[in-house]
This record gives sequence, C-alpha cells and structure tokens, in this order.
Amino acid sequence: MRYKTLEDVIQEGREFHLKLSRLYEEFELVAANARAVLLLDQLKRRELSMTHTLENFREDIGEGALHTWVQFAPEGREPELLQRLRNTDITDVEAIGKVAMDIEVYLADQYRDLLLIADTPSAKHALERLLELEQLEEHTLSTNLFNLRDI
Repeated sequence: MRYKTLEDVIQEGREFHLKLSRLYEEFELVAANARAVLLLDQLKRRELSMTHTLENFREDIGEGALHTWVQFAPEGREPELLQRLRNTDITDVEAIGKVAMDIEVYLADQYRDLLLIADTPSAKHALERLLELEQLEEHTLSTNLFNLRDI
C-alpha cells in the first residue's frame, strides 16, 4: 500500500484528465468519421472542464482536508486505461465510448474506495463531493453516448 495526501489525489486526477483531453484532441484531429469527431470533441472539452473543476475544487476545500493522508492500492490503472484508449480504433464510436465509460467508472470507484477509508469529516466531505462529481460525469457521458446513436 502507498499513502498520499488528498491534495496529491486531486492533483493526479487533474493530470489524468489533462492527459485524456490531449489524447482525445489528437484523435479528433485525425478522425475522419463525423460521429467520432463529434464524440472526441465532446470528450476533450469534458476532460478539460474536469481539469479546471478539480483545480477550483482544490482551492475550495480546507487545508485540513487537503493534507489528510489516505491509503492507496499499489498503483492506479491510469496508465492501463490510457493505453487502452491509445489502442482504440478511432473510427469506432462504440469502442471509444466504452473506454471513456470505463474510465469514468474507474474514477468513481477510486473516490468511493477512498471515501470508505477516509477518517476525518473534512476528508469524507471532500471525497463525497469528488464522488458526486464523477458520478455526474458518468451519467452525462452515458446520456451523450445514447444521444449520439441517433445522429
């Protein structure tokens, strides 16, 4: 097990969302399928928005919560998920959507797991907010993927 502060968790989340936005942008520039371009643009903008949201979130929560130590599993699955995304056929909207949804579920699960072991009220509150944010993103992505099928 490894330990990190909640501030580290938020910063790593920001960095992961930024990497995702850049990867979606790279794919968007070379995709020929109009539906794929539309989805990739939406995913890119959403990930950039999450980057800014997490920065604002970090500034909004108290120092006590930011400096709370949390226990983590040995390594996260971020590199694996980024590699899966890199290996995805960018003409296959369903495959892109599947990986994007898997990423959202993974992030929500990470925050849920941290919430279960958080031992201070301020850290619990911060993690509840992060979990709600990721669950909202998951719901929004699901809705957008459903609506994209009609195009």
